[in-house]
Amino acid sequence: MDVNLTVSPLLGEVKTRILIYLSDGEKSMGNLASYLDINKTAVKEHMENLERMGYVRSFFKKEKTGRPSKYYEITRLGMELFPKKYAQLMEAFISEVKDELGEMKLNLILGKVADRLISSPDLKISGNEREAKIEKLKSFVDTLNNLGYYARMEIDGEIVRIIRHNCIFYEMAKTNGKVICDILGKDLIEKSGEKNFTIVEKFSDGGNKCVVEVDLDSTDSTL
Repeated sequence: MDVNLTVSPLLGEVKTRILIYLSDGEKSMGNLASYLDINKTAVKEHMENLERMGYVRSFFKKEKTGRPSKYYEITRLGMELFPKKYAQLMEAFISEVKDELGEMKLNLILGKVADRLISSPDLKISGNEREAKIEKLKSFVDTLNNLGYYARMEIDGEIVRIIRHNCIFYEMAKTNGKVICDILGKDLIEKSGEKNFTIVEKFSDGGNKCVVEVDLDSTDSTL
């Protein structure tokens, strides 16, 4: 097993080996020292670092004889470092839905996914129509950030740009851009209440961000 590819390479080989070892169950200091073939002082230093990062937790466990021994176990945060295959699973799922139900039904389902991800805020905003649109778009950007999109908004005259620096469907978008960007992505944007927008840059085209432009002059919105 290539430990550097299994968990974050930023941890280094020893800490990576520790997390892989702990993924099999709790281990004592003695277990760890024997597995790593290093002394307990060196193990303690690694474990203290991993515990500070939140990847492991320590506890004492009573032995049959003698004093309780210190044990370590991996935390949920530590397990999240291991690669997941969500993208491959969802690609297979989307393909099966499309084959079984057709593209139209798939589009309807993706629309419902957008509804679940983003619920349109019921904002009571005073001021003119332009200000109301801007406030609602700001609220939409806040919702995107709560989902992990790392979005920001720029206003350039009558054009509002929503720039997303992350895509929570990034791996799927690379291989299934039509579904993720052209269908689900548009459904998500429409949840902001705006119908007249242009996607000028997207991850599936090789960009490092997604950029959507909304025309504030447009009267085609649900505000």
